[in-house]
Amino acid sequence: MTVMTRRRRPVRVTLAHECDLVTVGFAGLLAPYAHRVQVLPSPGGVPSRDVDLTLHDTLAGVKDLPLAAVRSVVHDGRLVTWTWNARPELVELALGNGVSGVLSKALPAPRLVAALESIHHGRPVVDLGSDQRPTGSAASSEALTPREAQVIAMITQGLDNQSIADRASISINSLKSYIRSAYRKMGVASRSQAVLWGVRHGYLASVGTVEDPELTA
Repeated sequence: MTVMTRRRRPVRVTLAHECDLVTVGFAGLLAPYAHRVQVLPSPGGVPSRDVDLTLHDTLAGVKDLPLAAVRSVVHDGRLVTWTWNARPELVELALGNGVSGVLSKALPAPRLVAALESIHHGRPVVDLGSDQRPTGSAASSEALTPREAQVIAMITQGLDNQSIADRASISINSLKSYIRSAYRKMGVASRSQAVLWGVRHGYLASVGTVEDPELTA
């Protein structure tokens, strides 16, 4: 008996309010990964509709805080901030205004693809590329044990539970226990809130970035 496996369709992605040079370059960068990410056109900077993710530089031109909100755009699917202006305090601002992830425009294609897939699957991702720096000392969260701090750092990076468990060499049940105890100490109730907390407390550079399963398999 032959078992048929359904192949997942690519994540449908579009850019918002970018010039032709950027949109063409973006499409070319991700062309080798067309089986995983499908770039839909955005002529004249107008994003395509019926997509999974809309990438928009919500932080373009933002220089000072506090601000009431980041730049918004009419979009379909989840909104992702794709920017050069990835100062940690602005990352926190973007996440607090409802974006599903913050990605640096300097990311190489494999990391960008892995991050987009993670966001599409509902995991918030913050990847600021090689310029990542913590916003403060992880020691400031003295309530967290070293293992809990390690887990929260990996959640901030957008890793899924199985990847975290594999990296930490613990079982899924143990991981869930660490997550529950850490969330209780942090005063958060969701993964999105945990990512925001991680950005605020300096966990961006604590661990590696989202892994590309095709490179680590």
